[in-house]
Amino acid sequence: MAATAVSYTYRYPFESSIESESATPQMRLATSLDETSDDLFFDGRLRQPAVVGKMLTVLCDIVRTRFYQRFDPLVLDPVVTSGGGMLRFEGFSSCCGVYARVDLPPAAFDVDLRGKGTTNVDFNDPMRAALRRLTDRDEASFQVGGEGVTLTTGEQQIIERKVKLPVRWVKGFCEVQAYQPRLVPQLELTPTEARDVMKSLPKGNSRTGSFITKTGRAYRASPRQKPGSVRVEGADRVRALEPLLPVAKSVRVWYDEDAQTSGWEIDTDVGRLFALISPELNRGFSGEGQMLERLAVGDWQDALPRVADSLNWQSHIAPSDVAKAAEVSEREVEAALAILGARGLAGFDVTSGQYFHRVLPFDLEKVEQLQPRLKNARKLVERVEVLSQDGPDV
Repeated sequence: MAATAVSYTYRYPFESSIESESATPQMRLATSLDETSDDLFFDGRLRQPAVVGKMLTVLCDIVRTRFYQRFDPLVLDPVVTSGGGMLRFEGFSSCCGVYARVDLPPAAFDVDLRGKGTTNVDFNDPMRAALRRLTDRDEASFQVGGEGVTLTTGEQQIIERKVKLPVRWVKGFCEVQAYQPRLVPQLELTPTEARDVMKSLPKGNSRTGSFITKTGRAYRASPRQKPGSVRVEGADRVRALEPLLPVAKSVRVWYDEDAQTSGWEIDTDVGRLFALISPELNRGFSGEGQMLERLAVGDWQDALPRVADSLNWQSHIAPSDVAKAAEVSEREVEAALAILGARGLAGFDVTSGQYFHRVLPFDLEKVEQLQPRLKNARKLVERVEVLSQDGPDV
């Protein structure tokens, strides 16, 4: 029987905190001691502390929520990626049904980012409470990473928390990247329109889907589907974004009509939050096998090592540039990037329509080893029991 969980240890040099003894509160986010990323990602000031605080709070709330069957959620930490002038915070809900990411561009900070890499970041309960209290009147300094607190004995204080990460959660965190390239913009809402939509959604987490559609001049949730509507199941997953509406400039809803996956992008003056919601409340992003077809077709195998060698913490990866440098086709580059995404080595940004480089800080085996259906299919082919009917053999 396959293992259902893997052991993992979050290791931090200190606990994240907001130190407010001085007139300038200092937000210190501890990053994991994984020895693969720079020690210090950023040390400067936030231009709008309250907005950044709200976005990170919503992200953390999603990560710590099990929207389906609400028993105790896993205590999971988001990951942060620094590279290409951006900070990106990513998280995945305990139920594997909501992926969330906060993108902070250079406009969010008063100085340039310093480090490159991806690692876990500690968002403990006191830190989350302090984030909620931030205001734009606070000239808050912001430190991501850095040296830890030392004890009077000179020994380093290490904060450790051991967890069991479900295999389906790790798989889903990777698999979710396969959904995003298929999304197209479907609805453009003002913050007021988005608030009205959320109010019209069914209360609680009903598994009866609703269709967000335009009726006259207003957008409302309806039990009936109309052309251009967006299906949503589990309304609380959308309402989790409501605290951001007071600071939002606009809300864009992305949609994959075939898969019925929706993406919710909330844009602010200093960054954006993107949330991807699975089609059904009881159906997360893990185990969907979205990568099976891509893995079975060999148009990525030759290009994969060349594309992987081109990764250097870019915030946006242009397939045309990589194809030219690696001397392969753009189609092969895009296929290879999809595979790298499934292995935790790349994320996808729907706003730019491009992948970005990051390495999920988990001990991931090759994605094929987490796809039992693909492994079984390959074994059958090797025994010449099944042959591909069209295209290359699987």
